[in-house]
Amino acid sequence: MNRVLSYALGAMLGLCLGSTHLKAQSVYGKVSDEKGEVLFGVSVFIEGTTLGASTDGNGFYKVTLKDSGTYTVVFSYLGFITEKEKVTLKKDQSLEVNKKLKEDKQVLGETVVVGYGVQRKREVTGSVTTLNSDQINDMPAPSFEAMLQGKAPGVQVIVGSGLAGSGSVVRIRGIASLSAGGDPLYVIDGIPVTQDYFLRGNSGGMNNNPLATMNPDDIESIQILKDAAATAIYGSRGANGVILVTTKRGKSGKLKIDFGTRTGISLPTQRPDMLSGPEFLQLYQEAWENDGNVGLAKLPGGVTWEQASKTNTDWVDQMIGVGMKQNYHLSASKGNEKFTFYTNVSYDDNGSYLKGNSYQRLSGRFNFDYNLNKNIKIGANTSLSRGQNNRVNAGWAGGLGAAMSTALPIYPVRNEDGTYFTGGTNPVRTQELFEWRTVENRAINGVYMEYYPIKNLTVRLQGSYDYMDITDRTYEPKELINSSHDGTAREYPNWVNNYNTIATANYNLKIKRLHNFNFLLGSEYQRSVYRSRSIEATNMSGPLWNTEANDSFTTVFNNPKQVSAFLSYFGRINYAYNNKYFVQLAARVDGSSRFGINYRYGFFPAISGGWIVSNEEFMRGYRWISFAKVRASVGRNGNASIPNYQRFGTYSPPENQIQYNNQPTTYPTRLENPNLRWETSLVSDLSIEMGFLKDRIQMELGVYNKNTKDVLASLAVPKSTGFSNYWDNVGAIVNRGIEFSATFHVVDRKNFKWTIITNAARNYNEITSIGVYSEDAVSGGTNDTRVVVGSPVGTNFLVPFSHVDPQTGKPVYIDINGNQTTTWDPADRIPVGSVLPKAIGGLTNTFRVKNWEFNMLWVYSIGGNIYNSSSKRQLGVVTDWNMTPEIFDRWREPGDVAAYPRLTLQTQTYGSGTPWINTTLYLHDGTYARLRNLSISYNAPEKFAKRLKLHAIRAQFIATNILTFTKYPGLDPEIARDFEDATDRNMSPNIVYLTPPQEMTFNLGLNLSF
Repeated sequence: MNRVLSYALGAMLGLCLGSTHLKAQSVYGKVSDEKGEVLFGVSVFIEGTTLGASTDGNGFYKVTLKDSGTYTVVFSYLGFITEKEKVTLKKDQSLEVNKKLKEDKQVLGETVVVGYGVQRKREVTGSVTTLNSDQINDMPAPSFEAMLQGKAPGVQVIVGSGLAGSGSVVRIRGIASLSAGGDPLYVIDGIPVTQDYFLRGNSGGMNNNPLATMNPDDIESIQILKDAAATAIYGSRGANGVILVTTKRGKSGKLKIDFGTRTGISLPTQRPDMLSGPEFLQLYQEAWENDGNVGLAKLPGGVTWEQASKTNTDWVDQMIGVGMKQNYHLSASKGNEKFTFYTNVSYDDNGSYLKGNSYQRLSGRFNFDYNLNKNIKIGANTSLSRGQNNRVNAGWAGGLGAAMSTALPIYPVRNEDGTYFTGGTNPVRTQELFEWRTVENRAINGVYMEYYPIKNLTVRLQGSYDYMDITDRTYEPKELINSSHDGTAREYPNWVNNYNTIATANYNLKIKRLHNFNFLLGSEYQRSVYRSRSIEATNMSGPLWNTEANDSFTTVFNNPKQVSAFLSYFGRINYAYNNKYFVQLAARVDGSSRFGINYRYGFFPAISGGWIVSNEEFMRGYRWISFAKVRASVGRNGNASIPNYQRFGTYSPPENQIQYNNQPTTYPTRLENPNLRWETSLVSDLSIEMGFLKDRIQMELGVYNKNTKDVLASLAVPKSTGFSNYWDNVGAIVNRGIEFSATFHVVDRKNFKWTIITNAARNYNEITSIGVYSEDAVSGGTNDTRVVVGSPVGTNFLVPFSHVDPQTGKPVYIDINGNQTTTWDPADRIPVGSVLPKAIGGLTNTFRVKNWEFNMLWVYSIGGNIYNSSSKRQLGVVTDWNMTPEIFDRWREPGDVAAYPRLTLQTQTYGSGTPWINTTLYLHDGTYARLRNLSISYNAPEKFAKRLKLHAIRAQFIATNILTFTKYPGLDPEIARDFEDATDRNMSPNIVYLTPPQEMTFNLGLNLSF
């Protein structure tokens, strides 16, 4: 009976698959995974022949054979162990062979997400670095992008300051722009997300971090696309690299629940050391007397010597405390053949060591996939998050910045009558009275449908909506603004609506098992709408978010709406021959509303190839070489990350019109540029991947060259033209470098494993041309970083400091002709130092001893300079700024050999009319090595977990930034400060100015799986 049913099913299956020859021998059946979920696209072939087939959307296959006999059926599928089944077929027999494939953990680890698809790592012809969830979530960080540091070659991550929720500066293979955005494109589940760092400028000494609301616990993997072959499919968006974030999805099987919690504390990596009250008085009086004065100096802030001698306020101690951290997350996933889902809810309270500063995030996610039938699959991913940053001023805006500058130790916090001291800077008064919070609501949502109309063809439609609502809310009570009325409340809401639609068709073609083709065609449209508003209410008894106005006067100003759009068409062809030779052709056409009518569209092609040398016959004798692959690529990508509407000529608004002949007159404010066009990069890459001793040792070495032309820049226009700035394409930049990564499985035993992962990269950067413009025309960064042809982007442009004259105590400089002088002249400035480091890298050691795991990540940066802009006020002319103890190495009398000049209150003493001059005296070597992460984990035995009705138990201790080795004399050799705009972010990442140091944290964590 079973045989009859088998033949009947075989016949019916043959009809469904379009077979008209029912009497031929055949093998048919269904392929699924261990949990019974059907697998689509499994390669099923007869060993030693060219006969084969692929499973359809229901997991069915059929292979027809001409002759009866004994055959070996091979089942091969990406991410699963290849299985073989020997069968004997009689004449005209149809034999059912069902197969369940087991996951291949090692191969699954080599599966990488690429633009609009997935590939096996061995078949990838571009430069892609993959990080899994374990590598991403191994430590707490202000934002998920900070977790990439030290884990990917060629990726420089400058982690944010100690402010809660601060963002990092990420650079992939150097910097290729002057004024356009230099950060990589972030794509979350196929959605290019909003990543504007300047929605609120640098208010409070901090830029907006658009990635802060992303919950790292939701991330399954991150792929970093670096060369043109990998990024060309993103065309104009890929010039700075692409970071693909894939979130977790449900898997077939029983309901799985995971709960995790972590708690910890935050401290500064280094505490600022400032002069005490008596020390400040001593040095201030010394400067007074050095200037020829007698008697006691007149002190800042109207403070008398009697008052000052009784006061010794440690303002740093007033601003710094111990930050508390806590995190909780709960996730669930489940699935079957029809439906899978993943959901997660998380709460994170990230307290900074800065008193009153914390970032709280509440987030939720729900992802699902549903097979409607054998031809249609639908799914969605949605995330909702709310982040609240309880802000404090920092850097130039005050707070700890004030404690390191104008908050003098001779100032008291409060007067004798208990009121706040107001004669000089009092950051405690501001912090306790000024209420400030930034609230961000973020929703990143996407839906898709996949349709399988015929065998091997997948049509996918995807729509997404990225919504960002971020509002700055402040309240200044009357005590702070010295008003006779109630206080002033302000709100600055910003809304960004980002719409994205993608349509792709993907077709797999196999010819005689040796030739494998994959064809991809697609189109994408993205539209972004930005709106903002300013609200001010006076005579308020409290902030707008929790109080009503008391006869208040409210002013609302709506800023003009900004709209930008991209329209794209793209295609890709992948070809593989005999699992040894691989070729990829990719191209994309992008149109952007940001560019002039003459150059609206850009074309971005790429070609790449790979050769798995280890699969060749001549390599069989080299058994110690388990894998060898050579790959190369060349292609072009672009950059369109500039402010909107810069191509247009603009005119004065009605409220700014001038009067001419007693009539209001409109006048032009910006020149039109119809030729504003794409910034494009021609990128070439050559790499070799090696595996030795059955992949106990894995290495990759690559070199690259990136030539960027039509570099986008904001130009300073001569005032005589009547305009201020103008965007144009200028000159060229080159980046070239070398990258190396290696993994060593030093010991791989059952109860003891030791793994070393290391990477290093060297990038050379140079501006080769600025076209017809002069170096002065191209706007530079802050503190005399500027464009210099023949030097890196953002070269320090400073007057060289020589020494302190032992006889007079005056500073000695070097003029433009190389002669010594005591006069500081900006005409003597020259390019010095390097903004960019010579080499960056990371080193990870992981030890596993039975149930214990010890992990240690070191990151390092070699070369590169840091310009401490604070020092020119802390170690220069004595003003109303406090100073650091380095000033003790100063000139005091003839014959002294000192690091710093004699103290003075007069600016002309240092040969300048200003007390704050930029010289190489404050330019330092930025080399450092840092123990970024140290963790000790314990995985409870499985039997113990089961007794508690649990699947797994894991406890952790995690410490971050606990050791730093550097000769840099400042607070922290690695800080991403606040930036004024993209130009400043590109050209001045090595400038620090009262920037809070990074945080050092100690954390305990517990994870439970049910």
